[in-house]
Amino acid sequence: MPARPEPPVEETVEISPLALSILELLDQRPMHPYELASTMRDHHQDEFIRLNFGSLYHTVDVLERNGWIVPAEREKAGRRPERTIYQLTPSGREVLVRVVSDILARPRREYPHFAAGLMFMHHLDAVRATEHLQTRALALAATTAKLSRILNELQTHGLKRLALIELEHKIATIEAERLWVLKIAKEIAEGRLEWSTGSVHDIEGLRRKHGASPH
Repeated sequence: MPARPEPPVEETVEISPLALSILELLDQRPMHPYELASTMRDHHQDEFIRLNFGSLYHTVDVLERNGWIVPAEREKAGRRPERTIYQLTPSGREVLVRVVSDILARPRREYPHFAAGLMFMHHLDAVRATEHLQTRALALAATTAKLSRILNELQTHGLKRLALIELEHKIATIEAERLWVLKIAKEIAEGRLEWSTGSVHDIEGLRRKHGASPH
């Protein structure tokens, strides 16, 4: 009896926001990569994911190697190169549901640049730090206004709130950051935030109490 072929081994891959977007769009209907990219842009998903054709085609290739998407047909239009239309597999949908569930349920350690700036803000003088924070607040206000316009536009074109909930979340978090930044800038300007970091008297004891990692 001939030996059964071994099932494909899933490649260990980080399920990025771009990969999730591809799986989600293919759950709606089969698409080729160019259509995936244009749909992401039409839905303004590029506000949340890093989208370029190099990373898109690489991610499609990885998803296909893992058996989560498969070619459904090949399309040829005029003189354009032949394009492969992909569809989602049952295992691909399982991955989509599992990863989305995990993201919603488990906070993830992230490393935003702004937090690093706050960590080392004391290397600036108080006046300059205040000015930079006020500049940031203006930029955040402009971003909120832009995203609010996009949200209204997409709602006008028929998308329901559930389809836009991530945009609502981003607007809310940016606005909360803007208000907090203005509050800190005001405290610095009025001298209510002491411009000194101090020091921990028993750093080893603190490490033993909380463990090696702060998270």
